[in-house]
Amino acid sequence: MKKLLLLLTVCLAGLHAMAEMPVHFGIHGGVSSNRIKFAKSLSELKTQADKGFMVGAFLRLNTKIFYLEPSFNYSRQKSIAGADDQHLDIKLENNTFEIPLMLGVKILDLSLFKLRAFLGPQVSFGKLKNIKKLPGNLSPDKTNWSGRAGIGIDLWKVTFDVDYEKGFHKMAPEIKTPRSYNFTLGFKII
Repeated sequence: MKKLLLLLTVCLAGLHAMAEMPVHFGIHGGVSSNRIKFAKSLSELKTQADKGFMVGAFLRLNTKIFYLEPSFNYSRQKSIAGADDQHLDIKLENNTFEIPLMLGVKILDLSLFKLRAFLGPQVSFGKLKNIKKLPGNLSPDKTNWSGRAGIGIDLWKVTFDVDYEKGFHKMAPEIKTPRSYNFTLGFKII
């Protein structure tokens, strides 16, 4: 019985030491609800939000209160565009590689549970698919800047984040900045 208690104590001390490391590396993935809107010149087109996904890796650099978290992600955002009078129904896909840089603050910092808030910029490189099916000659930018803000929890090595993302500028003169709500689940490997 004493050996079992000693083993359990050593394991818990090891878990606590791993939770307090200044650097974490992990993988994450999630789902999103996305909507791409159009400018007044294409006001006959109405859009609906659709589901998307994201997979990637993150690195978290911790201090006592703050942390810095760069990531590298692949994301697919979808939105449905249509016009009632033209019987048009087009699924727009924005396939991008994203590099967000989040600055966070630890609101609640217990040994195995953390509550945090974060915000920061994100640059994305990619292509908007099915754009040629829309009326007009649209040519969206391949590089876009956006911002993210959200909250997250860490439970031992598992992370869960909820954030809101909004673009800083239009993707093209006729295409407004995409907006999305993201739900991400991650695992800290180190």
